Amino acid sequence: MMNAAFVTTLAALMAALLFWGFRTLPEERWQMIAAVPVSKGRDGGWRGMNLTFYGFFSATGSVFGIGMAILLLASVHVSMLVAFFLVAGMLVLCLPASRLVAAIVEKKSATYTIAGAAFVAAMLLPPIVWLGAQYLPAWGLTLYALPALAAAMIAYALAEAIGRLACMSFGCCYGIPLRDTSPRLARIFRRFHTVFHGTTKKVAYASGLQEEPLIPVQALTSIVFTLSGFVGLVLFLAQSWRLALLVPAVGTWGWRAVAENLRADHRGHSRISVYQVMSLIAMAYLAMAALLLPASGPAPDVMAGLSELATLPVILVLQSLWVLLFLFYGRSQVTASVVSFHVVAERT
Repeated sequence: MMNAAFVTTLAALMAALLFWGFRTLPEERWQMIAAVPVSKGRDGGWRGMNLTFYGFFSATGSVFGIGMAILLLASVHVSMLVAFFLVAGMLVLCLPASRLVAAIVEKKSATYTIAGAAFVAAMLLPPIVWLGAQYLPAWGLTLYALPALAAAMIAYALAEAIGRLACMSFGCCYGIPLRDTSPRLARIFRRFHTVFHGTTKKVAYASGLQEEPLIPVQALTSIVFTLSGFVGLVLFLAQSWRLALLVPAVGTWGWRAVAENLRADHRGHSRISVYQVMSLIAMAYLAMAALLLPASGPAPDVMAGLSELATLPVILVLQSLWVLLFLFYGRSQVTASVVSFHVVAERT
């Protein structure tokens, strides 16, 4: 009963958030949160540092995913010490990768790629959890390889579903204009499409496609990732470890490979993008891990996971991490602002 209530409540909250985001975030108003004055110019105005909703939703999605991973790991009685080192290790490796892979693939130093960071994590996690399952018991600690990897994949799918809202706010990862698609696709998305507003969104300054009906690839990605994550979550709670890993792995990485063909932003000069190749490799690699890793683990206890997640140290760590991630992703390097201040005379 507790498992069903947890899944149902979480699904309702996710659906409400995504529905609001799809309708609201393409508007011009939802790109910048604030402009912080940094230095004063000769004309009396201040140069501003723009803080973005891209950073807000990237940080929120990441912290939500980390929290979900902690909850699921704790539900199968993995200690917080082990969970902490797994999460910390992935962050240390994947945060730099999000910029490094974008610099290599897209030749842009001020761009991030969550797909690149996720690919690095997908390559490293299977051997890490396998080694942990083999050697941690000697230290009195327990880690179940396949449940841990399934928990990470479920957490990634749901975190990335929220993270796509960051792309809707910034106007990146955008779809092909309906006028350039086949008549069949145009009919399918005639009512369900995305239109971005504002000249500072990437869709505008990179491709001039503001005010154009586009294939809603960000929304479709959020929906596919959410469904994959929740199916994986249900299977995880039912102790179907292999399927709990396979479904979100195939759903997320398989969709990434397909969705690249629906995107209009620059993804390289080859017919098959590097990201598609990475997606296919990650999907095959994780499927192999699902078949080879031992499928053993205790029955998940959602209440135990929630209890660990609700402790003060975990809450403080997650809050601090959110701030750091917001500052990492949210300080815009491709937009600028000028801030001025004045006195309202009639109120003095």
